[in-house]
Amino acid sequence: MILYLLISLLTGIIVTLVTDSFENIAVEKRIRKELEQEIRAAATSFKNFAGTSTPKELVNFVRAFSASALSDKIIASDPVHDKTPDRGKFAFLFSYVAGDERLDFYILNSYLSDELAVLDNPELVFGLFVTVIVFTFIILYTEKKKQAVVLQQQFEEKHEEFKKVLEEHEALALLGRMVATLAHELKTPIATISNLVQILPARIGDQKFTSRFVTLTTEELNRIRQLVNNLLAYGKEIDVGNEEWIHLSPFINEIALKNSLQLEMPQSVDIYGDRFLLNLLFDNLMRNSKTEGADKVQIKLRTEKSADFSTKFLLEDNGNGFPAQGDLNTLFDPFITCHSSGAGLGLYLVKKIVTAHDGEVSLYRMEHGAGVNITLPRKRVIINEQN
Repeated sequence: MILYLLISLLTGIIVTLVTDSFENIAVEKRIRKELEQEIRAAATSFKNFAGTSTPKELVNFVRAFSASALSDKIIASDPVHDKTPDRGKFAFLFSYVAGDERLDFYILNSYLSDELAVLDNPELVFGLFVTVIVFTFIILYTEKKKQAVVLQQQFEEKHEEFKKVLEEHEALALLGRMVATLAHELKTPIATISNLVQILPARIGDQKFTSRFVTLTTEELNRIRQLVNNLLAYGKEIDVGNEEWIHLSPFINEIALKNSLQLEMPQSVDIYGDRFLLNLLFDNLMRNSKTEGADKVQIKLRTEKSADFSTKFLLEDNGNGFPAQGDLNTLFDPFITCHSSGAGLGLYLVKKIVTAHDGEVSLYRMEHGAGVNITLPRKRVIINEQN
């Protein structure tokens, strides 16, 4: 408050002094004009009274008039014969010219000082008024600013509360979807294995049945394993610490054969990455293709000259493809799927794994089948000579 009061008083003083200064300028201008008019009026009266007069007589009269009537205000000086008055005591007023004669008039500084106003009551009242106005404005501004800060803090607190509640609701909703997905996905393979186990004792000697039992049980267990791997990868950050150079053709071909798919890859290439994560990535893509009725997957390579991303892996199958409508980017969200069955985690994990390997991934539609574009940086790819 003391600081605000001092600022207000200083502002009031400055305004008062400026106002007084402008008023003094106006007063001085008026005094100068009145003195000049008075001298010129006296000269006119002399010319009218004397009839004919010489310029010298007129100048002498004006000088005598100023010396008698205005001696306490001005002095007259002949610029030719008289010494120039002291500028510390006198200020130039004007020059009176009659023919070849000239007379300079100077006003006394002491007279001007006496006539100029020195902080009269109206100016003091105005300064006090300005002080009160400024002080009031500062107080109101400060209070408004404090209120704004308080409101901002309250808003941020409420925002954080709403954000926390929303995150909790989203987490609960996501947990519910995850549980529902897990229950749905595990129900079928568990039921299949359970039925086979119940029948097995009665048909243990049936070679064809036992062979089929092993095949179906293995497939269903692999399905459960894939779901568990996806869920484990979903619930943690991707770590690509165990990296190595992987020859891609045999690596992917093994995954394709496991999913009963034919692989076409015309170029030989090595990728630097985490073997487990890359296996999970391509296994998810192959399973998606198989689920959509594909029996063949082709991998095409495109090289770019950009500084960041240089190699594109285009995985194209001959399955049913993506839905004709809708944004394909939403398929990368967890628990979003276009399959009649599936957890909706495959493409989500594909994106996480590609991003962890400094890459990018996108989906595109084809006339017959679906396409996945995986782009990796130059440091992770070595393209060998064609097979």
